[in-house]
Amino acid sequence: MTPVGKPIVNRRHVRYGATGDEYIADAAYTCDGCKRMSVVTWTTSYDPNDSTWNSYGRDGGPEPYENARWSPSPSHQMEFPDVPEAIAGAASEAWTCHAVGATRGAAALARAVVEATAKAKGITQGQIMAKIDKLAATGLIRPAVADQAHEIRHLGNDAAHGDLAEAVSKEDSEEGLNLMGEVLNEVWQAPARQERLAAARKARSEGR
Repeated sequence: MTPVGKPIVNRRHVRYGATGDEYIADAAYTCDGCKRMSVVTWTTSYDPNDSTWNSYGRDGGPEPYENARWSPSPSHQMEFPDVPEAIAGAASEAWTCHAVGATRGAAALARAVVEATAKAKGITQGQIMAKIDKLAATGLIRPAVADQAHEIRHLGNDAAHGDLAEAVSKEDSEEGLNLMGEVLNEVWQAPARQERLAAARKARSEGR
């Protein structure tokens, strides 16, 4: 991210036993990738516009520990072009949940994506555990991928059944979403790529 101008800083005195002052900063940035603009707000113990702090390695922007709030929120722009639209949309939403820290939502959506994939392939009987096993039994996914799908099921079960006492860590959320991608690749994306390659090979052969 590249800063646009200097942060706008407001200083406020901290009372009730706290020491020092507090600064609330707002700044604009452009993304070096998409070139779009974002705005960030953060609270800090020093004035980001004070160049004295440069000698401490600070660049006037938010530090990792300052809980900066970005708008729009940073996210993975994950797309699944060979997956049916409704399932692909839910899979992308799962990554958006993960990006903003809604890890229970990400886990629940990943679980739903796996079950929806089974239903889209005509496997509608039984609970999600049976559906995953049927995906493997019919050869739609390999046994190793079935094991991955079961891990997604375990990760999302608490949220899906209203048992919210157990948190989902950021690391577990990301791993679950990566496993979700493996399931989608196995069922939809890899076969679609193979079909395109076969069609291109056939076209080349017929053109000779």
